Formats: sequence, structure tokens, C-alpha cells
Amino acid sequence: MGFLAEHYLIIKQLHILTAVISILLFFIRFILLMSKPGKLRPRWLRVLPHVNDTLLLILAVLLCFSIQQAPLVTPWLTEKVSAVILYIISGMFALKWVKSRPGRVIWFIISCSMFACTAYIAVNKNPLIL
Repeated sequence: MGFLAEHYLIIKQLHILTAVISILLFFIRFILLMSKPGKLRPRWLRVLPHVNDTLLLILAVLLCFSIQQAPLVTPWLTEKVSAVILYIISGMFALKWVKSRPGRVIWFIISCSMFACTAYIAVNKNPLIL
């Protein structure tokens, strides 16, 4: 048994932890943006999400290797990756690209929905669409 297989549960728990931190940081950033739109965010809040999401991605790749499944080959994993990409893009609309409050709220809801889809697919290992 290889290193990744032996440490699967640790990698999985760290992946879940970083996913939870990712959505929490997204909520914090959105709330600050909506309550103080012109204010600068603290440096840690500009850096930490990128560090966390990089770690989240690394752990996701390690999990793919440890379960010997790959996106574009395994339907549930393909759909999970697609939902993650949509979560990221809709989050960028909510936090950066859209300037109106109602538009930001709509994109925030879409982004949270994509995160929920990602979590559902990950837990059930079953695609929603495919």
C-alpha cells in the first residue's frame, strides 16, 4: 500500500477542512464587501483565501491519486470539478466583477449553490446531471 493510500483519511479530512475554510472566508469577504464597500480589507483577508484554496487544490489532486480516479474519466469527479469551477467564477462575479448590490447578492447565492452542489457530489459520489 502506497503513502497516499495509507494517509487517505488524513488527506480527506484536511481537504474537507480547507473546503469549509474556503466557504467561511468567502462569507466573510462578501459580508465585509456589502457592509463596507469602499474600505480596504485587511491584508490577511486578501492573502489567506488564496493560500487556503491552493492547499485545497493540492489536497484534491492527492485525493484523486489516492483513490485512483480522475476528472473527465469518473463522472462524479468530472461534475465535482465543474461545480468547483462554477463556484470560483460565480464568486468572482460576486466579489469583483459585478458592482451593483442586487447583482452581487444574486451571484453570491449562485456561488453558494455551486459550493453546495460540490459538497453533495463529494459526499454521495454520484453526479447530479450525468
